[in-house]
Amino acid sequence: MSVSAAVFDDLQSINPSAIIELYTLQLASALHYDPWEASKSYTVNNVVGHSGSNQAINFRCTVAGQSGTSEPSAFESATIGQTITDNQVTWTAQSVDIYRFHSGSNLNANGKIVWDGNDYLRFPILASGFAFQGGQLPRPKISISNATGLMTTLLLSMNQITAGNDLTGAILTRIRTLAKFIDAANFAPIGNNPPVNPFGTPDPTAEFPREIYGIDRKSIETRELVEFELAAPTDLAGVRIPKRQCTRKEFPSIGTFR
Repeated sequence: MSVSAAVFDDLQSINPSAIIELYTLQLASALHYDPWEASKSYTVNNVVGHSGSNQAINFRCTVAGQSGTSEPSAFESATIGQTITDNQVTWTAQSVDIYRFHSGSNLNANGKIVWDGNDYLRFPILASGFAFQGGQLPRPKISISNATGLMTTLLLSMNQITAGNDLTGAILTRIRTLAKFIDAANFAPIGNNPPVNPFGTPDPTAEFPREIYGIDRKSIETRELVEFELAAPTDLAGVRIPKRQCTRKEFPSIGTFR
């Protein structure tokens, strides 16, 4: 039985209230980039990580030369675009690499989706396990196609920097919005007029609360797919919030009623 093209197109079209699911994968400076080294000759465009707490920033060499004998203290508090002198080298702070993707299968979403000015590329993925059950924090899983060997190549490059890392520590963010809020750039222009969103008014602030997880471990790697297990930032074995454990030595009233 054949299905008319009109019916097929209608089934595959985006509904204004359809949920658009997007993902970002953000690397970590200290884990996924070559570390800064003392008294080393750097060339322009070399990128290094750092040992500071702000793992969302790394540093690109913009003036070549030899680094100093200790990591610049300014790395810790640097902001994006800031330049830092390191002996003969000049570093410019920049964001770590962020991969943006979506798994849309609609005919008019086969390519990229533009959200808040950023391109999210279509990539075969399957994500599950985001629901809260029994008061427990969810531990989602995300499976990503490895048919082209792209994921294996990425993992190998990460493991050369931090042995056995397998992207552990990278931050995955799940973003959900409605089709009526996505950027007008997702739609074809009408005649000589610029493109518009036919479903509503683009609004980059109209989204569900973002769900942020860290990659806890790689659970499967085959030629077909790579699967990762995710964990919430607070879902860490042996870690308490607050981290300090109070005892009667510090607070004698603990365990009693006053």
